Amino acid sequence: MHTNDYDYSASHAVAAVTEQAKRYREQFTSTVYRTEHPVVRIHPETGEKTLLLGHFAQKFAGYNGSDSRHLFEILQNHVSRLENTVRWRWAPGDIAIWDNRLTQHYAVSDFGDTPRRLHRVTVAGDVPVSVDGRSSVALQGDASAYTPA
Repeated sequence: MHTNDYDYSASHAVAAVTEQAKRYREQFTSTVYRTEHPVVRIHPETGEKTLLLGHFAQKFAGYNGSDSRHLFEILQNHVSRLENTVRWRWAPGDIAIWDNRLTQHYAVSDFGDTPRRLHRVTVAGDVPVSVDGRSSVALQGDASAYTPA
C-alpha cells in the first residue's frame, strides 16, 4: 500500500519544521492517494522484474504493521546495498534523469553550501503490473491524469 499522506520529514529525521515545509506538505497531500501496488512489477519496456518500494510504501496488503515494517526493511536494505546503487559525482552542466519504474532516488546531503537546484516532474506512464498479471489498484484519489488515456 503506497500513499502520499505521511510525514516525509519525520522519516528523514528533520528536527525543525519550517513554514515552507508545512506549506509544501499541505500542497503535497491536498489530494490523498492510496494505491495497492505489486511488490514485484514487470518493467513495461524491458520485461525486467523490479521491486516497487520506496518511502511511499506504508504497509504490505495482508500483513500487520509490525510484519510490514520488517519485510519492508529486508527488501529496502537489498535495494540500497552499495552494489545496487549509483553515486553521481556532479560536474557543472550535469543533468540526471532516472526511470522511477525501476529506480529510487535518495539524495545524499553532502553538498555543503553549494546550491542544489531540483525540479521534480511526474510523467504520465503505465499502471504497474505484477509477475502474475495483476495491475495496481487505486484505493483513494483519482490519478487518471497521470496515466495515458
